[in-house]
Formats: sequence, structure tokens, C-alpha cells
Amino acid sequence: MRELKGIPAYILGTICVAFIAWSVYGAIKPIETYIFRMVHMGFIFALSFPFYPFLKKQKKWVIFFDIFLALLAVSTLIYPLLDVDSFIRRSTLPEPLDFFMGIVIIVLIIEVSRRIVGLTFTFVLIGSLLYCWLGNYIPGPLTHRGYELDRIVGHMYMTLEGIFGVPLSVSVSFVTLFVVYGTFMDAAGAGNFWLELSFAVMGRGPASAGRGAVITTALLGGPQGSGVATTMSVSPVMWPILKKAGYSPNMAAGLISAGGIGAVLSPPLMGAAAFLIMQFLNVSFWDVVIMVIFPTVLYYLGTLFLVELEAKKYNFAPPETMGKTFKEVMKTYWYHLVSLAVLVALLVIGRSPESAAIWAIVATIATSFLSKNKEEWLTPKHIIKATIEGAQNMIPVAALLAAAGMIVGMFSLTGLGLKISSLIMSLSGGIPVAALFLALLASMIIGLSLPITATYIMTVVMVAPALVKVGIPMHVAHLLAFYFAVLSEVSPPVGLSPSAAAAVTGGNPFRAMMQAWKYSLPAFLVPFQFSSTLVGTNLLILGSNLKGFTIALSSSLISLFYLSLGIIGYLKNHISIIERALLIVCSIVITFIPVDFTPQGIIPLVVGAIIVVIHLKKK
Repeated sequence: MRELKGIPAYILGTICVAFIAWSVYGAIKPIETYIFRMVHMGFIFALSFPFYPFLKKQKKWVIFFDIFLALLAVSTLIYPLLDVDSFIRRSTLPEPLDFFMGIVIIVLIIEVSRRIVGLTFTFVLIGSLLYCWLGNYIPGPLTHRGYELDRIVGHMYMTLEGIFGVPLSVSVSFVTLFVVYGTFMDAAGAGNFWLELSFAVMGRGPASAGRGAVITTALLGGPQGSGVATTMSVSPVMWPILKKAGYSPNMAAGLISAGGIGAVLSPPLMGAAAFLIMQFLNVSFWDVVIMVIFPTVLYYLGTLFLVELEAKKYNFAPPETMGKTFKEVMKTYWYHLVSLAVLVALLVIGRSPESAAIWAIVATIATSFLSKNKEEWLTPKHIIKATIEGAQNMIPVAALLAAAGMIVGMFSLTGLGLKISSLIMSLSGGIPVAALFLALLASMIIGLSLPITATYIMTVVMVAPALVKVGIPMHVAHLLAFYFAVLSEVSPPVGLSPSAAAAVTGGNPFRAMMQAWKYSLPAFLVPFQFSSTLVGTNLLILGSNLKGFTIALSSSLISLFYLSLGIIGYLKNHISIIERALLIVCSIVITFIPVDFTPQGIIPLVVGAIIVVIHLKKK
């Protein structure tokens, strides 16, 4: 971002505060849908161009050019706001001025995505628009009749199917408030609380440093809701501790980033994709929170299994000091839990996510004055500063969601999702397991170059219909796509989180990615655990029964433990290659055939248990 000082900083700071205030106002008092989203989009344009320069070399003419583009972009939104009703009615037959403004706003959104999100996503965005226009030239099952430019502009600019669609609705209604809540908690010193709490519960043993990294990312990541942000917050603190324990730079970077991406899965604050699930499935945010609880627990337990076994294998050193005890930490910082309790309580009783977030922010402000450090008090000055920081953090997310709206609009206009869904159906032969692996493959390929939210949007519209056709419930299909999108963040050869962590630890980015992949491998089983069988769907709580949930949870834990043993190859001593292979096979079989009293369920359990007992008895 461009560093601004003086009058420009004050002007943009004022716009940042107004940007957040608009979302707060909309959460308190209902605003007409088009107006609410268009004004939000106007703020995105007004902040994106000045903060993110056209060129890296910020020459004087570049600054004036960015101001011109910001004003031009905002004018494309003032124009429809002059007469919204007639603007909407003209969507199928745009007038020449509608067409011109539509072309301008589409080009400027592409430019914003180039500056903020990156070239790869921008190429995908351009490709989706070209597919709308030139679809009749594409051979094979993905062909369509092609649409004229005025039809594309009308669909993207003048309806709620494109730029102003569900992704932008999620941006203005939910994500903005939750991002601001995270910055307010950070300003109130909650980050120190999560760090000290994790140190207090990590114990004193060979695995304590690795355990601390996982627990810290889980605690700190929940409120932040961003994998890369969590990774970069934790890396400077945990790297010295992991280094003293004996972790290499690549191992430390991989472990921290593997824990960091769990932040996007961790309730109650998750990434933007969680709010999209709520909108697409038309369920409450509390339902989404309930669904992700046990997959998140299993994610971190799988990573902890690896950490414990690896620490014993390499005999890592325990921490030198214990720091504060759990009781001391809670006595000092207990008030940071109040806002989270308020948030969860309001969601439980059925209040909207926007209302819950606002009251959680109010609770954060009120409880901040219980801190002994006056710098953590959220006085008006600190509130304004935190609000500006929240707005700046929101710009990349909002820009991505605005651009993603056009990708969603491409799918709704051309029916591409149904075409790809039919292709997956034919390739899988209607076999659920085959469809699941194809969904994973599609998500991994898409996720190599796109952020988590964009990966989820593109994956879910392609694979969810196919998965539903083979018998997988709709809510399971959406959570599956969400999970695969999150895991793509650490998958080589492109992984933002491990690359960021490697910059701190001094490791090799690609080797850090491979280590992150190792630590998150058990997590790749979790989506199959809750989607491959009807028993497994009990892990998502909704519609579950006690017997099914017990079988699903116990099977998942055993499967994760066996896989961890197979990956690390050590229990009380080294495990042979053949035994490791058997453990991995047993883990996979238990994932797709939960442990019950049938031979298929008992055999892998017994085989793995025999290997475990043999090594427990060895000296």
C-alpha cells in the first residue's frame, strides 16, 4: 500500500471511517439493496486507487492518474444512483450511456484486481468475461451460444447477478464488521492474551514448542479469520522458540502456516467464504459455525498428532521458561473473552451476524478500559485509528469479492457450472468417492493461483451440483468445497502462507510449502471423513444422531492417528516402511468405511492396532 502523510492521509482516513460507518448504518437501519451495495462499491473504488498505485514507482503523474481513475470509477456508481428504479428496469436493454458506464466500471474493477489481488486472478476474471462473449467459439461440452456485449454489461452492471451480487452483499453486510471487530480486538491487546494463553497451556516437554505454535495459531487465528494474517502475526513470536527447540527454518515455517490456515476454518470468526456459505445455503451464520466446529477440531488434532510424534522422533528441546500459568493469564486478561461470549451468545439466540458483530465491538470497547496498559484503552483516538486500520484491511477482501461477483455472474449467465457438473458426473460414473476426488482435484488446480474465497466461489458452483446428484447433501457439498479451498492455501507449488512464513524464518519457500503440506496432510482426510459416508455427515452436527456422531468422531480420530504414524514413522521407536504403508492404508480405509462391527470396519482398525501395540512394547 502507498504510504500517505499530511492532508491526503487525513482525507483518506475520513473516507475509511465513512466506509466502515456505512456498513454499521446498514446493519442498524435497512437500506435499499442496490443503494447499499453501490455506495459500498463506491468506497472500494475511492480507497483502492489512491492506496494501491498504478506503478511501483510512485511518480507525481501516477498519483494524479490514480485520483482521476478513482473519480471516474465513483461516477459510474453516482450515475445509477440518480434514478435507481429506471436503471434496474433497463438491464435487458441498456441505453448507450448505461453501456458506456458499464464498460468503464468493468474495466476499472479489472484494474483494481490487478493492483490488489494479483495478475493470475485478473486473468481468470478476464477469461470469464471472454467466455461470456465468445462462448460459441469454444468446442466441446463447454460451448454456449455467446452473448452480445450489451447483454453482458446489463447482466454484470445492472442486475444483482454480477458486480452487485452475493459476494458484494457479503462484503458490505458481514465481512466488513467482522474485520473491524478483529482490528478492535487487536488494538485492545487481545493478541498478547492469545499468545500468553497458548504458552500457558503448551506444557514443558519435547513437543511443547510445536504444540505452542499450533495452539497459538488456533487461538489467534479465530478472531483474525485470515490464514496469511495469522501466519505473519505468529511467525516472529514463535520462530525463536521453535528454533531453540530444534526446528529447522523450513519446518517452523511449514508448521506455523499449516496452523495459520486453520484460522479461516476456526469459529466464530472465519474467512469471507463462511459468510458466502450462509448466503448460498440460506442458513443462519450460527448453523455455519456449528457445522465447522468438529472439522476444525479434527484439523488441529491431526496437526498436533504429527507435532507430538515428530518431537519424540527428533527429541526436540523443551522451552527454557514456563512464563505465566493459565490461572495468571486468565486473571490478567479474562476480559478479552467477554466480546467473544457476547458474539456467540447473540448468534445462539438468533440475532443476525451484523448485530452480533456490532455488539461484540461495543463489548470490546467497554472491556478495553479494564486493561492496566492505557495504550490498549479504546479511547476515541484509538477507535478512529482502529477503524482506519480495519478499512485498510478490508480493501483487498472487498476488491476480491466485487470482482468475484462477475465470475459468479458468468456462471449464472452461461450455465457453465451445470456443464462442468455434468462433466464431473460422467467422469465419476456416478460413484460418490470418485466425484469427491474430482472435486478435490478441481479445487487444488483452481486454488494454485487464486485466494481462498475465489477458489471456494469457483469450486462450489462447479462441483456442488455434481456432488448433490451422487447423493451428498447440499450443506456437506458446500463445506467440502470450502475445506478444499482452504487447504489449497498450503498446497505446492504455490502457497501464500508458507512463503510468507519462510520470509520470517529464513527458509526456502518451496521447501516450507512441502513442510506445510506434510503438517496439513491429515487435514486432507477430514473433508472425506464428513462427506464420503452418511455416518460421516454426523460430524457436521446438523441432522446428526448420537450413535452416528460417536462412530464418525471415533473413526476420524483413529484414522488421523494412523495417518500421522505413517507420515512420521515413529512411535517409541522407528516404524518400518511396510508398517508405515499399512498404517496409511488402514487410515484411508477407515475414512471411507467408518469403524463399526462389520469386517470391513474392524479389519483396518485391528491391523493398525497390532502395529501400534508392537511398537509400544518395544524398548
